[in-house]
Amino acid sequence: MTLDEYNAAVKQIMGEQQKMAQETAQLAMSGKANPTSPEFAQIMTKQWSLIQQMAKLNTDLMMGVMSPKK
Repeated sequence: MTLDEYNAAVKQIMGEQQKMAQETAQLAMSGKANPTSPEFAQIMTKQWSLIQQMAKLNTDLMMGVMSPKK
């Protein structure tokens, strides 16, 4: 993975997180942002997946797994 690919992946994850923040705000305004709500649970599961993806990207970056730009 190049640094450009890393940056693109991070931008995608941040975009997805922004979308989920808006969805969570909508659920909160409708009183559905609680652990018993299936929609809220789905958003939190997706958020956890994105956090794991970001952690892997950052670990790869720190460990020097990035390859030079082609």
